Amino acid sequence: MDKILVVDDEQGIVQIMSIFLQDEGYETVGAFDGVEAQGIIEQRSDEFSAIVLDWTMPRMSGIELLKWMKENDRYENIPVIMQTAKMSPEDIKEGIDAGAFYYLTKPIQKDLLLSILKAAVTDLQYKRSLIQKIKEGDNPFGFLYDATFRVRSLGEAEYLASRLANATSSANNALGISEMLINAIEHGNLGISYGDKTALVAEGTWRSEVDRRLRLPENANKFVHVTLKRNDVKLTLLIEDQGPGFDWAKYLSMDEIRVFDNHGRGIAITREYIELQFFPPGNKVLLTISLQ
Repeated sequence: MDKILVVDDEQGIVQIMSIFLQDEGYETVGAFDGVEAQGIIEQRSDEFSAIVLDWTMPRMSGIELLKWMKENDRYENIPVIMQTAKMSPEDIKEGIDAGAFYYLTKPIQKDLLLSILKAAVTDLQYKRSLIQKIKEGDNPFGFLYDATFRVRSLGEAEYLASRLANATSSANNALGISEMLINAIEHGNLGISYGDKTALVAEGTWRSEVDRRLRLPENANKFVHVTLKRNDVKLTLLIEDQGPGFDWAKYLSMDEIRVFDNHGRGIAITREYIELQFFPPGNKVLLTISLQ
């Protein structure tokens, strides 16, 4: 059972949210300001799959708590859904910059919150799975200086990402590499549009739809090609899919328009750890990872 930390200075909101989250199968813990939430996170961070966080609270605001979390390696991967009445572009940008890639406005919209929460929990489970694979694996790719790979499925992409990141000793690199490989498979080779994925994630059918499209005859011979080159200071990965490309520029950073969507943050997050260079028409991207 996934556990959610609900933080709001209005006791009634915490109680209402806890009730309907529990009705959906989640376990909840409540906190009534940032200081109380900070203490809970310090003691029990590994228990939580997501945090629903109010912005305006006494003693420590939600944005202050969020910034503190993102500065600590132990807590930075816990997805935070910032829920607030602050709706100006300036406020939204501040929330994005602090790390709130899930941002909802009050009053509470139950269905939207549940959709976003499901996506957030799934995202964290995936991150933890990748990190565990890195911890369990040895480092055979650390000896590679030139190599080529091709992947077709999500499982192959996740496996390759964890092995490549293992050679760089960074879990964040695994997440970034995996994101770019999955982007190439789903959007490039399989033609799942941004709008398609929005609906699929909301319905909880995204992965099954990817698997269905992989089985179609027209996609049987579509692969993502990966070229690895390494020297003493950096590792580069050239990822190329067989799709028509896309307008990558608008996804390089988060903005207040897409922050309300249940996906679409992967490229912007990847850029925090990995240098990205896209080539027209957008079906080829070069990842540069520092080894120093």
